[in-house]
Amino acid sequence: MTTPSAATAALLELIRWPVSAPAAVDWAAVQSATGARYPAEFREVAEALPPGQFQTFLSLLHPAGFPPDEYADEIHGYAQMLGEPDLVPWAVVGMDYVIAWRIEGDDPDAWPVVVCDSRGPGRVVHRLSTAGFLRAVLTVPTPVEELTFVAEAQQPPSYVANDGRTSAPAGPDEEHWNREAEGRELLGPEDCVDELRDLVTPAPITITVPRWYTVWSQVQGKIGWPPPPDYKHLIEELGAIKVGPVTVAAPGGPVDLVKTYDKLRRRVVKQRAAGGGPAGTVWPEPRGVMRWGDLEGGGHVCWLTYKKRPEFWPVIVFDAELSRHRLHMMSASRFLLEVATNPEHPWGG
Repeated sequence: MTTPSAATAALLELIRWPVSAPAAVDWAAVQSATGARYPAEFREVAEALPPGQFQTFLSLLHPAGFPPDEYADEIHGYAQMLGEPDLVPWAVVGMDYVIAWRIEGDDPDAWPVVVCDSRGPGRVVHRLSTAGFLRAVLTVPTPVEELTFVAEAQQPPSYVANDGRTSAPAGPDEEHWNREAEGRELLGPEDCVDELRDLVTPAPITITVPRWYTVWSQVQGKIGWPPPPDYKHLIEELGAIKVGPVTVAAPGGPVDLVKTYDKLRRRVVKQRAAGGGPAGTVWPEPRGVMRWGDLEGGGHVCWLTYKKRPEFWPVIVFDAELSRHRLHMMSASRFLLEVATNPEHPWGG
């Protein structure tokens, strides 16, 4: 690979990808099989990065992943789906978007990038080079508004290769808060809903589906993990209750569980993009904290997701700025029981 363009170099620096031997891509064979020409920056990126994903969402249609004929079949399949002969697919974002170049003139390096909604006719044109577009997609705030969720998935952004290689480490320390919990057990009992029943005013949630099982399946689909069983029992039995200074988030409640988790995630993503943010990780960052309640004064009541099984997640409470915290080695319902019976105790961050 020759010296990459400034845009390609900036992209590789952004994702902290180590310099390595370029991938062996027979571009003559690839272009012969596909019948397409490729911008220089795409060739640079494909040679610098093995097949893989940006932010777990965005995947290059990488020529090193297939023999040329099979690669051509994949490209032609996406082109047929788009149904526009002047579009050349080169990346996908899950099953939702196909990213293509629009052929305009004889110079591939001047072709604009088009984000194509695979579910409909939506097309958004971006007058950016290939590497410039990828860098824009990974930057917060991103000018590629239809793909904001890609940039916000993680900051600093990362690339994970199919062979297991990843971007160099950067950003928060995933063990920062977890070290305090390692080797400790939750105080029992884990499920204290029955004990809470006589101490709080129920605030039932009206669900629009026949069963809570469906609600929790929807929640898991949105946050990527099932909530702890005692929390689910709490919501089903007592609803979106308020216990002292704590307001419990619930699916469809005044403080919605998915929205409150997402609100904290977005805030931290913006802080990270600006070079700040908390020292520890926030879900969906590895072993991050996941918000499940409001604390008076703007604080955050969270789970510490340091173990794979949610029933073992302790409660961690932060101040509004995520600069101070208190770890409580107890389940959500046990924590609320303690708050209800010990109102003078400083439970916050």
